[in-house]
Amino acid sequence: MMKDFYSQRGLTARFSDSARAPVTTRTLLGLAIATSISQTAIAAQGDSELEQVVVTGAVMQSPLNVVTDPKQPRQPLPANDGADYLKTIPGFSVIRKGGTDGDPVLRGMAGSRLSVLVDGEVILGGCNNRMDPPTAYIFPESMDVIQVIKGPQTVKHGPGNSAGVVLFEREQQRPGQEQWEFYSSMLAASAGRSDGLFDVRYSSPELSVHGSLSAASADDYQDGDGVTFHSRYERWQGQTSLAWTPDEDTRFALSASRSDGEAAYADRAVDGSRFAREHYSVSGRWDNLGDTLKSIEVQGYFNYVDHVMDNYSLREPSGPMGNPVAMNPDRETRGGKAELTLTPSAATELVVGVDTQFNEHTSRNTMNQQMIDYRELSRSADAEFLQSGLYSELSWNQDDARRWIGGARLDDWQVEDQRAMVMLSMMASAANPSGGLERDELLKSGFLRHEMQLASSDSTLFAGVGHSERFPDYWEMIARETADSVSAFDVEAEKTTQLDIGWLYNGHRLSGSLSAFYNEIDDYLLIQSGYEKPAMAGGNMMDMPMAMTRSTSIVRNIDARTWGLELDAQYHLHDYWRAEFTLASVRGANETDGTTLAQLPPLEARLALNYNRETWSAGLLVRSIASQERVDPGKGNIAGQDIGPTDGATVLSLNSNWQASQSLQVTAGIDNLLDETYAEHISRAGALVTGFEQLQKVNEPGRTLWIKGIYRF
Repeated sequence: MMKDFYSQRGLTARFSDSARAPVTTRTLLGLAIATSISQTAIAAQGDSELEQVVVTGAVMQSPLNVVTDPKQPRQPLPANDGADYLKTIPGFSVIRKGGTDGDPVLRGMAGSRLSVLVDGEVILGGCNNRMDPPTAYIFPESMDVIQVIKGPQTVKHGPGNSAGVVLFEREQQRPGQEQWEFYSSMLAASAGRSDGLFDVRYSSPELSVHGSLSAASADDYQDGDGVTFHSRYERWQGQTSLAWTPDEDTRFALSASRSDGEAAYADRAVDGSRFAREHYSVSGRWDNLGDTLKSIEVQGYFNYVDHVMDNYSLREPSGPMGNPVAMNPDRETRGGKAELTLTPSAATELVVGVDTQFNEHTSRNTMNQQMIDYRELSRSADAEFLQSGLYSELSWNQDDARRWIGGARLDDWQVEDQRAMVMLSMMASAANPSGGLERDELLKSGFLRHEMQLASSDSTLFAGVGHSERFPDYWEMIARETADSVSAFDVEAEKTTQLDIGWLYNGHRLSGSLSAFYNEIDDYLLIQSGYEKPAMAGGNMMDMPMAMTRSTSIVRNIDARTWGLELDAQYHLHDYWRAEFTLASVRGANETDGTTLAQLPPLEARLALNYNRETWSAGLLVRSIASQERVDPGKGNIAGQDIGPTDGATVLSLNSNWQASQSLQVTAGIDNLLDETYAEHISRAGALVTGFEQLQKVNEPGRTLWIKGIYRF
């Protein structure tokens, strides 16, 4: 099925993953430039042609499904992590914390409401305060395709996908002949930004070996007023893979990767000085096994994240945290799946599978790195999660114009709270009332969708209803308290029931889609910051001996609902001119408190105009975001809480592209041409960092110039 999915879109076959020693971005860029210059003559004879138009937004190709190629040039400034790329898709927003590692938000939902998978594998960050969301460990351009399924409209990709699921994937098609492929890109931009990627593959019908190496770095950026934000970062990633395809219907693969980096944050008192990840996986697939049994797929994987937060590597310790402080959480994730695809009839496809995921989180902290090095301390385990799922998804073509898709899954969740004490602050703790307790819960999810192609064959209508039951994640159950306890181990699972309807049109000059959704969410897991509680909480109290209360962050179950719409359209004005327009809106209500639901992005519209000739193109992009007055300060999700109202903004950007040869392409752009000063409504509050001005929110970068070269043969 996946082979058909990729081949239908004509994507070039690539495999991935190689574990290498870290290199600097400047070294990568220098090598890429040298390689490009020396191979220009060969490039002119290449047989692969790059996309000539700069992508300014990804649109819906099929009901609730968006597919895009991350190797195509794009504006705004090409992404350095997964979240940065997703914000070009209607319905997505990003919570900014600094120069990188923002949290993606789809239709106002963040965290584990939006699953992120890499080649079917789960990645979970280690930071208790979301410094490293899953997308922080993904360099998008090293992938072959990004697929977004919106809403609870699939059960094949793990549990709890109430907002949707994002699939970062590498192609797995069997090559037709022996060949070498080389892909490289290099980018330079304002604020010292530089990225580089090398991607090399040898493939034959029986064997494929692939390796890639990427690096990215940037200095502190400035907003439109010239205010500098503590935001510099540096990261690298190496991947390698080996695939054996003895025939057209059999594939075995091994892959491995390593990555690391560091990042400064403008929204908190510590930075990320380590983002180490290592990954290993093995998979097998057998196709065309009989008239009824179409395929069998099995996969197993291991992920380990080792994360360090401190206040001395990228800044000077100051304020209440005058000592050099370090925190070193880690997470080990093991998982796998087995899936059968059956074709009971020519019009029916049935997928049946099981999946499982186990992850363990530990941590070690020091209040004074000079006196006690955190690396000399033993780790303390705080939680173990085990999920086992059984799912089935059926697709039935009723006739040439009508199609039904439905599915159901059961998930058994087991979790153990391993904390003897709960940290109330860096110097205060309390006995854990749920320490040593185990919790076991069975959750149900499912969906049904109908798609109908109209007689004109240019239009498709669809309607679907989905139900998702989401188990509380680590950041809600372990990293938070409740109003009446220092442990949130007993918070209820979240249940979302959603209706999705829409229309897709694909005409000669005009194409686009219009979709709307409405949901009811029972036991919505709301995070509330600044909640006042008794200071002692029955534990050790060292940092506030005279205080009677303390301010903390709690989780509450409430009843909520959200609704919204998304529109995208492309119109070919002329043979050389194309206009694009997207619109996204989401609103919500906190029914329990009688307020608006917090952390919802405002109405956003994008208008792009592109001109494309034989070897060059140019375009402009206007992004307009409305002001947001519907707020509930102090409330939100695990990634952020409302601060207050936010002003609207209009941002103009320009881009141009030159196709120097079939294999060499140069793209340049100016983002935020008018140097607008603005912040995303859902972005984090600014923190006090020595040497930097503190603002209410972490603003977006001001005028940014960038140039990027892509070369492959």
